[in-house]
Amino acid sequence: MPDITLRPVTRDDLRPLFRLKVNPEQADFVAPNEITLAQAPYETGAEVFGLWQGETLVGMIATIDMARHAYRMEGDDAESLYIWRLMVGAEHQGKGYGRAALAAMHERANGGGFRRLSLSVVPTNSVAIALYESVGFQNSGRIIDGEMLLLKDLEPADSKQQGGQNSI
Repeated sequence: MPDITLRPVTRDDLRPLFRLKVNPEQADFVAPNEITLAQAPYETGAEVFGLWQGETLVGMIATIDMARHAYRMEGDDAESLYIWRLMVGAEHQGKGYGRAALAAMHERANGGGFRRLSLSVVPTNSVAIALYESVGFQNSGRIIDGEMLLLKDLEPADSKQQGGQNSI
């Protein structure tokens, strides 16, 4: 698995993130980075990170701390860190960056007092579903805005040291 770093997005990252695109056949599977970056300030509990392989920006991941999210709907899990968006630029796909980003987010969430990771996926995105299932996500049976909700349980909070509930 490649070594990647999650870095909070800065002003200097905007144009490079705007240039990163998925393959045209994937356009219906994830919102463009411009949309995510425009929406993030209005989603309470949201954080957006660039995915860096050394000094190369290869993608972006956005999360929402559901305990801090002001717009939870009935059935939303306040103990989960929701992976809101994950994208790897077309030229960087197939190199393990998505898997590495999920592993890094698992580590952050596990150390931050969350009980679960959650994400949603377009049901026809079989490549993403296979990736998510290969790292332990399971279909919850719930559909949100036409997307399947997948969950991954983390270590119970009492089996690890906590540095503060839901703070990553």
